[in-house]
Amino acid sequence: MKRYYVLVLLIFFTLLSGCGSESTSQPSVPPGVTSVEIAYLNHSPVKPVLTQVDDLLKQYGDRVQVSRYDFGTPEGETFAQDRDLTIHTPLAIFIDGSMEATIGDRTVKFYSFPQGQGTGVVDSGAWTIDDLRQALDEAVKNKS
Repeated sequence: MKRYYVLVLLIFFTLLSGCGSESTSQPSVPPGVTSVEIAYLNHSPVKPVLTQVDDLLKQYGDRVQVSRYDFGTPEGETFAQDRDLTIHTPLAIFIDGSMEATIGDRTVKFYSFPQGQGTGVVDSGAWTIDDLRQALDEAVKNKS
């Protein structure tokens, strides 16, 4: 009987050790596939930008694996915390784990709204949908 209790306790502590704060580290991505993680506020000013991003991502088919994190969900909050993002960030896009990409001779950060699409409350970032396209083209090319 004592062995039974020890076994139960061992199983309990093993399961317990797997609980707790989990990191939303980069999801498992098949070889040759580019990871795209999108964290966003699920508010109306962000939705048109997400539509533009989605339209672009569709062009890459199965060469990209997209994960989405709504800041208003527990998963989104954990993702934001892991990536040092504030909840007031309208949009952040990570390509293969990085929010920055080198395009030509400049570094672009896919953070906040694209240029010219900010709101009166939140400024636009220093990137464009074309910048995102170029960064994705490069990332996909490097995986082939």
